[in-house]
Amino acid sequence: MSKSQNKIPIKVNGEKELFLWENIEQFGTLAISLKRNNGVVWSIALNENFEIHAEASKPTDGNITLYKASLQNSEPILLDPKTNS
Repeated sequence: MSKSQNKIPIKVNGEKELFLWENIEQFGTLAISLKRNNGVVWSIALNENFEIHAEASKPTDGNITLYKASLQNSEPILLDPKTNS
């Protein structure tokens, strides 16, 4: 997953969906929701182990989790920002 030019692409199980900035809502400093037709489709959150270093040359540490907004039980998808997966 990457953010470029004011959009976030999500690719899960071979299916790709693109969310434009106007369909993204930030919740505090730890999470965002991705919307389609005014309904939340995905949420992305920084895990407790996620660290951003003051020195920009150091890579971030920790994980990011992608959650599918669904009435059915769905497993969170653990992302590793170092591999963009």
